[in-house]
Amino acid sequence: MFGFGKKIEIKKLDINEGYRRYVKNPDKIVIICADEVKDYDNLHIADAECLPLRLMDKFEEYYPEQDLIYYVYAINPAISERAYKKIAKKGYHVYDLGGYVNYHEIEEGLNAKKRNRRRKK
Repeated sequence: MFGFGKKIEIKKLDINEGYRRYVKNPDKIVIICADEVKDYDNLHIADAECLPLRLMDKFEEYYPEQDLIYYVYAINPAISERAYKKIAKKGYHVYDLGGYVNYHEIEEGLNAKKRNRRRKK
């Protein structure tokens, strides 16, 4: 009746399963943290890249490769879902991993190093 736009169906994937898939195919999957840089620096999945939610409208400038699979997560699952919607609207193959709090791949993935993995222009 009101036509507020097309509803986007969210493709969800467990964050732990997403990391395991990434480990098997690191050349085809990109894990993106949608948190701000300060939060990313404090806690993130190993090898994840940081692109804050506020920059998701320019996603194609940072990630022009549409043939890759993108996994997005954040500390707050609501932020992750909003980031997912912005990426999906642009036609990318993306999955919402949800909130970081559910992440338990401690042996391999919680080695959240403070190295600079942010995407630069």
